[in-house]
Formats: sequence, structure tokens, C-alpha cells
Amino acid sequence: MQKNDAKQDDLSTWQFVGYVFNSKTEGIADKDYDQYLQHTGGEWSGSTVMMDSKDDTLRFFYANSYKMNGVSAQALTTAQITLNPSDGKKWSSGLTIDHSKTTDHKTVFSGDGKIYQTPAQGEGKGAHFSDDLTLRDPHFVKDGDKYYLAFEGNTGPDYNYQGKNNFSNKAYYGSSSYFKKESDRLKADTNSSEYEKTYFANGAIGKLELNKDFTVKKVMQPMVTGNATNDELERINLFKHDGRWYLFTSTWGFHMATDDEKITKNSYLLGFSSKDGINDTYKPLNDNGLVIAGQGEGANPTSFTYSYLVVPNGNKKNNQFVVTSFEHNSTFAPSYLLKIKGDKTTMVNNKVLGQGVLTDNKKYYSAHAQKLN
Repeated sequence: MQKNDAKQDDLSTWQFVGYVFNSKTEGIADKDYDQYLQHTGGEWSGSTVMMDSKDDTLRFFYANSYKMNGVSAQALTTAQITLNPSDGKKWSSGLTIDHSKTTDHKTVFSGDGKIYQTPAQGEGKGAHFSDDLTLRDPHFVKDGDKYYLAFEGNTGPDYNYQGKNNFSNKAYYGSSSYFKKESDRLKADTNSSEYEKTYFANGAIGKLELNKDFTVKKVMQPMVTGNATNDELERINLFKHDGRWYLFTSTWGFHMATDDEKITKNSYLLGFSSKDGINDTYKPLNDNGLVIAGQGEGANPTSFTYSYLVVPNGNKKNNQFVVTSFEHNSTFAPSYLLKIKGDKTTMVNNKVLGQGVLTDNKKYYSAHAQKLN
């Protein structure tokens, strides 16, 4: 939580207010009903929204990391939490979570086995690379009176999928000549790590339409897929700006279907946009989807950053956005400035903001453009 003080807007303004849940069963209506929450092992990254500014509740979404029948997996999960002023009187005193009032703690989605892969459909660990099964990072948005939940997942059997399909679908390769060349090259050595990465790669940015009680109304087709390219598209971020919907995802180079160390050692922020509504086609920003290329732990641990978050600025006339992330010590990294215009983005590379800054406070530190080796 960040303190409500306009004069303070850096790392020192953030305050730890405690765990969201004091117990695994907190807020669950029927403790014997939800099998995924019965076997929970932890709560992973998600999103929290204020549904009504007139009350003191927040709607919390997260990935429940559970283990059932010897398989580790995740399920998209929600709960309503209640806040109180720290001193019981004034919100300026800080916040506490009223654990006695947590309600509606339940699983929203665990995969459908058709459009999105389930844990039972995974193929396990190969000789070089593990089949990454993801269903996490739920990101809630409203569009008019409709509720949507974007998330990280993997394509299922009824929507592309992984495996040999990744070597036979021309749409994954571009031109016909490139498709034949690359497909033949990869299939020539089925024992290589690059073949295995391509085989497993089926990362997806999925979407659900929700009912008003936060149950699933409709399982929708992915907004972006990474078949034959990437097996893990994390930290989903979706928002509307100046008539367009923008979609961002963080990813690691080592989850990409390549053995090129110049790529695999780094971390990335990828972006896409839809100009005709939240449910229209999302096309890569900057033609190739690349927004930020950062240094991963394998490249330079001291300057490693990840989990990039483009913070909406709430002003359609302002095309400059703050990008926050975390660094190697699992704390806030310095914030960047990103300019977005239509389907193009540009980094402001001669200055950065402080750690934990979420708005452009005009307090800059000098910087220089970083060149990756």
C-alpha cells in the first residue's frame, strides 16, 4: 500500500499492511466445496480493484498455486477483502485488512481443457526443457457494464496447441519460404533443445467474460498466442487509452524457442494493441511487439529487472506513461518513462524516476541508453 501523501512519492511511501489472508480457508463459504483451495500452497501475482469507491472493500484476484494428485498447477481465484483505517478513524492514518470480513473466496477458473490447457494435458519435462503449465496473473478490467479477466495460460487442443502442430502451421513462421526452411531445420534434430522449446511453446494471453458475481460467463479465445515461439507470457496488463486497448506482458528470454544467448539471457516487455475494441484483434506494437529489452539475471544480476508494469495515466491526451518493475533484490527498480502513440512506443532513455514512483512526479535522475551485448 502507498501512503496518501502528495508530498511523498518514492519507495519510502510504501507500507506493509500484512498478509491478504490469515488462513487458507479465510472467506471461503463452503470449506469442503472448492478442491483447489483445499490444496492451496500459496498466492501468486494478480490484481486488485476497487469496485465501488463509496465502500471500504476491494476485489482481489490472484493465482492459487496448488498441488493435487502429485501435479503442481495454478487456478485463477478471487475474494472480497475489507479495509479499515489503522487508527479506526482516519484513512490518512494508514490501512489494515479486516480479516473477519473477507468473503466470496473462491476459484474462478482452472482451465477448460479445450481452448486452454489443463495440468492433466501437460507432457512433463523433456530432455532439455520443461513443459511450462501456466494459469496465473489474473488481470480484471471493466468495459462498459461488462467484466473481463485477462490471464496467462497455454493454448489447448481446440485452439492450436503444442507439439508437432508447432512445426506444421505456416502462420507461426511468416512467409512460406521461411516456414519450410525453419520447420525442416528444426525437425532435422528432434533431440536438440531448440526443437524441444519449439515443440512445447504454446504460451497464451487468455480472456474470460465474467458474470457480476465473478463466475465465468464465457471462455474466450486468446488475445495473443506464442505457439512455436514462447511458452510463458506473464504479468498481464490490459487497459484502454485514447480509444485503443493496450495489452502488455513480461517474459523471459529462456522461455523463447531459441538457443541464441543474446536473447535467452534477457527479460522483455512485449506489447500489443487493438484499435476496434477490447474483443478485436491485438496486433504487435512497433511491428514486432518489443517494448523493452532488459537484462535478465543471466546477463547481469546487478542490473536485472522484471515484471514490468505500464501504469495507466488516466488522461487520453497524455501519451507518456510510467513503467515500474522489480530489480535483483526483489524490490522496486527505478521507474522508466514510456511514450505511446497509436501502435508505436518510445522509451525516454535519458532520465528515470525513483524507486516505487507510479506517476510522473517530474523528479528525474539522469540516465543513458543501455546497449545489450
